[in-house]
Amino acid sequence: LSTPCWVWLGAMNAGGYGLFSAYGKHHKAHRFAYTHFVKQPDPGRFVDHICHRRHCVRPGHLREATRSENTQNVGVYANNKCGVRGVYWEAESGKFRVIVRYGGKNYQGGRHDSLPNAELAAINLRNKLFTHNDADKVK
Repeated sequence: LSTPCWVWLGAMNAGGYGLFSAYGKHHKAHRFAYTHFVKQPDPGRFVDHICHRRHCVRPGHLREATRSENTQNVGVYANNKCGVRGVYWEAESGKFRVIVRYGGKNYQGGRHDSLPNAELAAINLRNKLFTHNDADKVK
């Protein structure tokens, strides 16, 4: 994205989302921003952060998504030690292992000698499986 995030500076919930109370109820700040600046999300739909920053409330960084689409558009997990989404160091084999999760199943992308090769394999596998994966489409 070419525009900077609008970072929520108020209270946050345990998941890292901005949180506040108004009109007698609790609101997630990003969902409130989307509702007031873009539109009311359809019932059962999520508000997805295109920028991968849970505390961003910039309407241009938010979009409506299904649960599946929302889970496809995530960044690197906090417990990932190599810093590349879907790539894990496997000490037993001495290689980088690619695992992409989609629809409740793990898909294997092989074992690779180098991190760049493993990252490329993970991107290719996500692009094959996912429909809502903007970050990888630009690489």
